[in-house]
Amino acid sequence: MSDTHCGLEEARRIHAQSLNEANADISGIRPADPDRASDLADWMERLADVRGRGGFYGSIGTGRGAGPLVELLDGSVKWDMITGIGVHGFGHGDPGIRAVLLEAAEQSDIMQGNLHCGREAIAFADTLRAAARRSGADMAHCYPAGSGAMSNENALKVCMQARNGAPRVIAFRDNFIGRTVTLSHIGDSPGHREGVPKAIEVDYLPFWCEQDASGSSSRALDALNAAIDAHPDEHACFVMELVQGEGGFTPAPREFFVPLLERSQAAGIPIWFDEIQTFGRTDRMFRYEGLNLGKFADVVTVGKMSQACAAMWRSSFNPKPGLLSGTFVGSTSALAAGAHIISRLSNGDWYGPEGRNAMLHGVFADRADAMVRDLPACFDHGDVSPYGGTGGMLRLTPFAGDKDRIVSIVKRLFEAGVLAFFCGHDPFHLRMLPPVGVMTPEGMHAVMDIVASCVRAEGEEV
Repeated sequence: MSDTHCGLEEARRIHAQSLNEANADISGIRPADPDRASDLADWMERLADVRGRGGFYGSIGTGRGAGPLVELLDGSVKWDMITGIGVHGFGHGDPGIRAVLLEAAEQSDIMQGNLHCGREAIAFADTLRAAARRSGADMAHCYPAGSGAMSNENALKVCMQARNGAPRVIAFRDNFIGRTVTLSHIGDSPGHREGVPKAIEVDYLPFWCEQDASGSSSRALDALNAAIDAHPDEHACFVMELVQGEGGFTPAPREFFVPLLERSQAAGIPIWFDEIQTFGRTDRMFRYEGLNLGKFADVVTVGKMSQACAAMWRSSFNPKPGLLSGTFVGSTSALAAGAHIISRLSNGDWYGPEGRNAMLHGVFADRADAMVRDLPACFDHGDVSPYGGTGGMLRLTPFAGDKDRIVSIVKRLFEAGVLAFFCGHDPFHLRMLPPVGVMTPEGMHAVMDIVASCVRAEGEEV
């Protein structure tokens, strides 16, 4: 071993020790420090200036954190139960990830791209592809990208080229797929494309409804048949979230999807599973694995918890030269961290009925059920299920999903020490994406204590 290598190892050890010492005081939530309140206010004002719009709440970090806890600029420490909309799946300051990031920082290149890359980009793609194959999908190739939206754009292009330029897409209502010009027209949220000219034709199907399982399944298949009959050979793909994310954390069972997938296959329509929000968070690493749907996958996209993002596809979908490229496919640190995270997820105890994801969801469901019993006036709203989701995708729906009241609860939670957010479209829902890699049942109980108090306080508001 060279002296240089020994020196780097010692420097890493000292650096890790220093960071551990620097974060040692982060052991629980704490209120803001009055002497630091102006720091956060100044940065919030600056954020509003540079973006043209302020932040939803004052979630600007200092860079310090410990597991599921994160420190903000005002000195407060909060439970991070939204994790950057699902990105920080192993929380903050994870020693294994930190070591990978430090080693990546020693490389000469900050970003990696299509023309010139390092081993990190190749290792990330190979590790992700291997995980997808083990999960039952015949993914021959993997192309990294710097964002989920770019991965979805790549997936759409791959499907379109495979279908000789077919101009239409099939998708579920209330889906979310990204915010590019084209993707904003596939996603079923008019506010995301206001003032943007229409870029693609989409045939929407109703998603599964728990209160009318049989009826919603029949309606979806009828709508699919109608779309195929009306536009034969014009569909580039059928894209779907197997658990709808922005649409309301709504899972659907295997029996809902299978007839739709079989009909699409019979019509030659490529099937694309968008796993960007579900990746790593449900009962398996990929939701299609948990539903035993891997054999239907032609294209799969992944992001968020994987740090770097990617599109994968079958060998028969491999695009012609020139279709996919990019100055950046990801930063060296993100690619290295992504490969590390995928390996940990592949070899850990997160999945299955006794896995950590199921355990966390069980704690949430038990506490949510108790909340419904203890606060009936807050949850008495007919057909809307009071809570739901799956694995580390948690959804609570008090007050009939009234948007103003859900937003109010999110802000109450922020003040009480919990970062959360909302999702859905009439009804709206409180949503949480906890750091499943580090969240414990004890931590989950502590968070749910705060959630219950904030829902109660909202219910007492005149």
